[in-house]
Amino acid sequence: MEYLTIAIITLMIISIPVMLINSIIQNNKKLKIQLISSFGRSPAEKEYEINSIKKYSQYKKANINNELRIDDITWNDLNMDAVFKKINVCLTSIGEEYLYNCLQELQSDPTHLLEREKMIEFFADNSDERLAVQFSLAKLGKVSHNGLSSFIFKHNITLFKYPFIFNVLTIIPLLCALILFYSIILGVICIFTSFAINLVVYTISKRKLNIEIPAIIYFSSLLNCCRKLCKINNIKIFPVIVELKKKYDIFKPLESKLPLPRVISGNIMEDIFEYLNILFLIDIRNYNKCMKMIIKYNNEFHSLYKGIGELDLTLCVLSFRKSLQVYSIPEFHEENSIIFEDIFHPLITSPIKNSGMLMNDSLITGSNASGKSTFIKALAINGILAQTIYTTTALKFKTRFSIIITSMAMRDDLLAGDSYFIVEVKSLKRIIDLIQKYHCTCFIDEILRGTNTVERIASSSSVLEYLHSQDCLCIVASHDIELTNILADKFDNYHFCEQITNDEVNFDYKLKQGPSTTRNAIKLLSLLGFNQEIVKNAEKMSFEYDNKKL
Repeated sequence: MEYLTIAIITLMIISIPVMLINSIIQNNKKLKIQLISSFGRSPAEKEYEINSIKKYSQYKKANINNELRIDDITWNDLNMDAVFKKINVCLTSIGEEYLYNCLQELQSDPTHLLEREKMIEFFADNSDERLAVQFSLAKLGKVSHNGLSSFIFKHNITLFKYPFIFNVLTIIPLLCALILFYSIILGVICIFTSFAINLVVYTISKRKLNIEIPAIIYFSSLLNCCRKLCKINNIKIFPVIVELKKKYDIFKPLESKLPLPRVISGNIMEDIFEYLNILFLIDIRNYNKCMKMIIKYNNEFHSLYKGIGELDLTLCVLSFRKSLQVYSIPEFHEENSIIFEDIFHPLITSPIKNSGMLMNDSLITGSNASGKSTFIKALAINGILAQTIYTTTALKFKTRFSIIITSMAMRDDLLAGDSYFIVEVKSLKRIIDLIQKYHCTCFIDEILRGTNTVERIASSSSVLEYLHSQDCLCIVASHDIELTNILADKFDNYHFCEQITNDEVNFDYKLKQGPSTTRNAIKLLSLLGFNQEIVKNAEKMSFEYDNKKL
């Protein structure tokens, strides 16, 4: 009977690695097919742990002063979270976090952008190497709230006291296993008792470090990924890989001590790994060793993080370009102007493209829903993409390095007790303050709409005249036709318009020279089914108002 039991145990021991190897082979095949088929396609709609993705950017913003960052108002005005999701096909959590931060940090010169572009061109021409890098990054994978960014900025790092206790608890299961050769029943009882004790220790310890331990597991996967990336021959010439190899060599001694990457799918294999982890306290024992090295070599740890992020970002940008109908690498000049051809808003499924040159501060007028706001947002977003990922959604885009700043989607701030108008004024004030220190490109939509017509026109024209006198490019969308006359010698005029037939309003969403000469608000009331008495009264009052102005 004992021989049969030993045979069964032996068979189970042999079958585990066989099952493991087979699972890995099958998963690798599926992963490569998925990577090949999804490359160059827009990311699928999915739920995002956006608070996790923001962590690195938030830590960096809090710890490193960089006034070239896109501010929160501009980010929200342009719905940059949605733009990020449109671009993001990163294969790792690090890549996602790095991309999110990258879109917020404007470059002031092309050096870093050009260095990344060399890698993009290489991967575009060498699909085998690209797939090898993709495969390594995909094996690292994504873990929400992985905690690595908190290690970079030493946020709440703690160490276990008396680590030798964990080593003693690890030896006990091995001693229990030896008892099996003396008495199977006694050996099994000892093993289960040891497991129960270690389970309690594991649970209590892990509860104390519920952020740090997942981070250590992900760090283990990171080192495993770095080792594989450094073996890909034809990419070793790139500075990112050279730097990655140097930093990996520092942390390489940790790799054999950290828990194995949890990349195997299938409940049985995951359970086996978890049981072994509990029995031998793998995560807990190696925590202190890892944390001491991260504290000692913190800058090197950050460089390791950035290296993986840069590689993932590079492949993401290449895939994003391939997914677009039209894209271009931006050009930069010293002039305070924007030249664009076939530009479009990246979030619109079937966009209308526009071409033109804004060589001066510009006022864009037009009717409701004619495309003014969408157009200036397309310009602003492409200004950001040009200076962050060196890619624009246009056939041609030429601008100068500058901070992109907007004042668009204002709302009452109930928590601060600010009215709509106060929020608008504060938004404009931050623009006026910033242009004193940096080259800026300003985008303003419906300036000072929160006050009465007389004061709005007076205040708006005064603010815009001041912006015109500064070293910035100012693009303004407005319904206020009066501004086109007041600012005629300072701002160039452009407009969007519509064609009105008997029963419908048609827009072509094309930018045109000169100020707008059409209005459609009252016509829209009629087309949307308002009572004709309301419509006729509105037409009468509008006519009287126009005659009074004349």
